[in-house]
Amino acid sequence: MSKLFFASIASLALLSLPASVAHGAGRDTMTLQEALDSAERLLDNGGDASDIAGRLHKSRGLNKEEQRRLELIDARCALLTGAYPAGEKILARLYKAAPDDARLAEWYARALDGSGKGEVALPLLKDLAAKDGLKDGDSYWALAQLERKGGDRAQALAHARAALTHPIVLQSDELDKEIHKFIAELSKPAK
Repeated sequence: MSKLFFASIASLALLSLPASVAHGAGRDTMTLQEALDSAERLLDNGGDASDIAGRLHKSRGLNKEEQRRLELIDARCALLTGAYPAGEKILARLYKAAPDDARLAEWYARALDGSGKGEVALPLLKDLAAKDGLKDGDSYWALAQLERKGGDRAQALAHARAALTHPIVLQSDELDKEIHKFIAELSKPAK
């Protein structure tokens, strides 16, 4: 049988997922594309898409674009769960293939920072911030912390404030207090 036949079957394959994940009442399955879309939306809203990704990995015949989307879902799940080295490995490969993709660069920089490679992440984050290319408050927060560590208090303050005006994936009262404390400390004149 031809590769086209298998690719068509994969595109039409139905994944067995909980009805709560599927679109529409009473449905307990979704197409491959719906599952990829659902996982990406879940991650965009701070949810963990590991279960969906696990089921997607069992799918056969993913085309290159579907495979790339699944790898990106895996990397974003790694960022969400704090598995930065695993996310960094995937994102490094994806970023190398698409260095002009700002979202990919943003996630890659956060994975680098989380892996303890802040000196590599800092220029990426700074460049994106200068172009107004950062979309997540988490990224502004990471940048602010790196800038403070490097002694750039004014930029750290500006980016900490920006963190509060952008969506933060793992928003919590503790993080909100930490950012406000950081801003208060930097707002005081340097000694």
